[in-house]
Amino acid sequence: MVKISSARLDMETKRLDRPQIKNYTETLVAVTASDTTKLDVSTGNVFDLTHGTNITTLAFSNVPASGSVCSITIIRTKDATGTTRTIAWPASFKWPAATAPTLTQTTGCVDIIVALTKNGGTTWYAFASGLNMS
Repeated sequence: MVKISSARLDMETKRLDRPQIKNYTETLVAVTASDTTKLDVSTGNVFDLTHGTNITTLAFSNVPASGSVCSITIIRTKDATGTTRTIAWPASFKWPAATAPTLTQTTGCVDIIVALTKNGGTTWYAFASGLNMS
């Protein structure tokens, strides 16, 4: 175990206790929509999704096991066509009042979706953080 001031880093358990974080960044992962769109949380937790086709399956990989909390942010940008784009949200997504948000269909507009899980992705608590961000 390494002790850094009052923070403790235990490499064996991968645990950092009592850190004070002044400034941090998150990895932004570029994703282009396809029928089956896979988000790999081992590559980052913020996904910059270009939404140019309907997503019929949204899947996740490398979600931490139960007992750890994993949060994701999807920054969804509507493509430059007049075609409506949809996402078939997984049944594991639980929305406020059991209603998924209506995604913005205006060219170039951004919708931001945030979700978190505490049980390895069995259940994701999801909400729209921002819609029609133009």
